[in-house]
Amino acid sequence: MRTNPTPNEETILLSRQHITFTGKVELINNRMHEILSEESTRLNQIDLVDDQISTIGKRYRPTLLLVTGESIGLDLTELIDAAVGIELVHDSSLIFDDIIDEEYKRREKLSLHRSYGTGLAIGIGLTLSAIGIKLLLSYEKKEIKELVSQMLVDLSEGATLENKHDTEIAIDDYLIMCTLKSGSLFGIATSIAAALANKSPYETNRFLDLGRLIGLSYQLMDDIVDKRFDKRRLNYQSKFKIPNNIPIHSELSYLLESNYSNSGSSDSSLILRDILRRALKRISELENELISIKHLHAFQSFTKHIFKKVI
Repeated sequence: MRTNPTPNEETILLSRQHITFTGKVELINNRMHEILSEESTRLNQIDLVDDQISTIGKRYRPTLLLVTGESIGLDLTELIDAAVGIELVHDSSLIFDDIIDEEYKRREKLSLHRSYGTGLAIGIGLTLSAIGIKLLLSYEKKEIKELVSQMLVDLSEGATLENKHDTEIAIDDYLIMCTLKSGSLFGIATSIAAALANKSPYETNRFLDLGRLIGLSYQLMDDIVDKRFDKRRLNYQSKFKIPNNIPIHSELSYLLESNYSNSGSSDSSLILRDILRRALKRISELENELISIKHLHAFQSFTKHIFKKVI
């Protein structure tokens, strides 16, 4: 039996409507505030935590869960706590990223460790992560617990791989890193919805692949827009062999089919744009495979919104 705080009437009413992207974000924020108000009371940190998470993330990952659930016939009331759980784990990871990278600001606001010190930032990051995992594990389905466990392993391995390559990274390692770190939280969003809809293990894994590809592509887009490889060299002359134990290894192998070492281009952004184009093509194909015609437009509208900077 799930024992999370009970949603208030406004949250319940909103979750029973077919709402826009902005409405879904409002629903997620409302429910997050309810849960944190109850869970964080003993820590006396609620104002501080609320202030930080109000701007730390764009809510794409939890919204993807709600959009996926709607597209396969689920009520948002079944999904909202999982959506909040995903967002809290994501927000926690951003706090730790800022500490590791010694970032001064996060979205035009002083990063948490700069404002309140590293010790308190670590404590809040751990709190958000713990509450998020608690929410996700409150679902009794065995498949969800297994998906959450794998997501946490992938997220941690991706962060480790990212910090292993400060000045240069091979293109295959880069794609693996993006899949593990960014793909894990998008993947858990689509796959939890599939598991709650009682999809078969094969279908759930296909939804997981779709989410991971969306997450990988989102990271590619971010790195292109932010010109991240102006400061770190992308080595595109590696052998492009993706190990079979890497998530979506066949998809990654497809993305690397072009022989970039012979392309004559030394511009990392052009190479990443070509890989992103191929990834978006695969996302579209998976959407058509998994989402019914009735709900396909709504789902594709959301993914187009995510990638509006490059589409």
